[in-house]
Amino acid sequence: MDPLFAVVATVAVVTAALVVTRRNPVYSAVWMLVCFLSMAVSFLILQAPFLAAIHVIVYTGAILVLFVFVIMLLNLRGDELGEEYPLAVRWSVAGMCLGLFVLLASPVIGDASLHVPLPTVGADYGSVQSVGRLLFTTYGLPFELVSLLIVVAMFGAMILAKKKLWA
Repeated sequence: MDPLFAVVATVAVVTAALVVTRRNPVYSAVWMLVCFLSMAVSFLILQAPFLAAIHVIVYTGAILVLFVFVIMLLNLRGDELGEEYPLAVRWSVAGMCLGLFVLLASPVIGDASLHVPLPTVGADYGSVQSVGRLLFTTYGLPFELVSLLIVVAMFGAMILAKKKLWA
């Protein structure tokens, strides 16, 4: 494994954990930014510069900005964030998550027959043409469903914010 990829993957995993463990949503958004950028770097390591650029533009530039917009629109104060769970509950949930990870990863790590070699890819792997061809043929419907989901989430956030303003 490439040492640079290991560093980037570690940064992505650690920052993803920080996203879900921070109490302040603004800090979570900052850690999500670092996580998204580390994922873009991993695309660059995999020699897919187009996917890295699209990842930065779509996720970091659009989705994260939408999240920050909703966070600022809701303008939650400290008392509105809710109470934290006791430390024992948080550690037990973390232990269950770690156990689930070990349970799911153990067949892959332990059995060498599950390690499928990567397929040989053509020279146009990760290019605009190959990504566009897949996006508009094989993955056209999932792409449209994700865009619909994002629009519904945006409308839901606006309705929740309006309801809070009226109450």
